[in-house]
Amino acid sequence: MNKTPRTFLSLLIPAIVIIAAGAAAFSFYNFSNKRVLSGFAGYVYSKPIFGQNKFEGILIGPSSTGWVWRREVSKVSITPDTTVEEFDARNGGAILGKDKLPISCKASLVYRLDPSRVKEFMEDYGGIAQSSGRNDDEVADEIMLFAYKNFIQQPFRTAVRAELSQYNALDASGSLQKISDNVYTQLSKRLDGTPFIVDSVAVGETNPPQAIIESVVKKVQTTQENERKETELQIARKDIAIQRARGEAEGAMKMEIARQEANANLARGEAEAKVIVMHGKARAEASLEAARAEAAGLALKEKAMGPNVLRAKAFENMLNNAKVYLPSGKDAEGNMSVLGILNLDRESAK
Repeated sequence: MNKTPRTFLSLLIPAIVIIAAGAAAFSFYNFSNKRVLSGFAGYVYSKPIFGQNKFEGILIGPSSTGWVWRREVSKVSITPDTTVEEFDARNGGAILGKDKLPISCKASLVYRLDPSRVKEFMEDYGGIAQSSGRNDDEVADEIMLFAYKNFIQQPFRTAVRAELSQYNALDASGSLQKISDNVYTQLSKRLDGTPFIVDSVAVGETNPPQAIIESVVKKVQTTQENERKETELQIARKDIAIQRARGEAEGAMKMEIARQEANANLARGEAEAKVIVMHGKARAEASLEAARAEAAGLALKEKAMGPNVLRAKAFENMLNNAKVYLPSGKDAEGNMSVLGILNLDRESAK
């Protein structure tokens, strides 16, 4: 009789222990505290043992659910993400410009998920399906990559192509800020009403084909060479003009000096002529005075000598001439008449 209770107790205690351990394991497995780190949002839903999952709320990290019964959290990144799209002529992805030349470039986009529309994204844009029951942080990044490829990438590339196609290949690089702003506006309108927010767009340096670049470089070099030659030609022309002006100035100066010298010589000649004239005039006047004085002296002499004047002149003629006229007296008109001519030329007498 006493052995039966002991046997029952020996069986009951292990059973209780097993049940307690099972209950603890069951509770540990179904109770959990899910954490959401900063920069992520958590889509919280209940997962009953029987029945369908049910949405419970959104957690914006850093946060946690606390210890709750059978709650799961699908995480998604809400921090800005940057992606770069490449448009390269080598792989056929270049953009045809307005002049039909291919344009290669890179365009970057910064976008993020609107925290207030996480529920809409997870339920209507495939977020929950992409989580596949995994709740780690790596899945959150994979979900955003899925969202970009399916909802953002093509609208972004289309906006970049549409904007760059309005520019010539060589002109686009001068309007990159305007192009980026226009792409941002187009993409923002395209994604309006979706859970995605466009933070910024930057279209990088645009490059035409290498052959076009080389052609432009040669053209620029030719233009610079022509400009250099034109500059040298202008300098040479200026030098010639300076030399011509200098020569003309020197010629004008020499002409002026010659003119001044000619004027000086002329003035000197005129002065000398005046002096000569004055000297001639003085000599003439002196000769005239001398003649007048001599005449006056002769007149006085003749007056003083009277009739003897003829005799003196005859005697003077006899000394100075070979022939002597012998006067005979005066005629009725008072003129001296010649009696005869005495030839004193000795050589003739011989």
